[in-house]
Amino acid sequence: MNPIPIASATLAAPAAHAGNGLLVVVLLVLATVLYAAGHALSVRLHPWRPCRRCGESGKHRGSVFNRSFRPCSRCGGTGRELRRFARLP
Repeated sequence: MNPIPIASATLAAPAAHAGNGLLVVVLLVLATVLYAAGHALSVRLHPWRPCRRCGESGKHRGSVFNRSFRPCSRCGGTGRELRRFARLP
């Protein structure tokens, strides 16, 4: 029985598993496509998000007179804004 040298056994091992890299890439591409499709469906079904400026209240409060307010200039007083990549229904 001739023992196999350790150096040649470790160098030969990656060649046997060369197909796993392609499988990982395919799985990553598939996961990305599924995520993108889910996100596109979510944006299409729910195009509105809470306004970041007024916090969904629709009011812009004054800094000196805290009880006074006006409609938020970002959302127009609705308290919501379109999500990124969303179109009006």
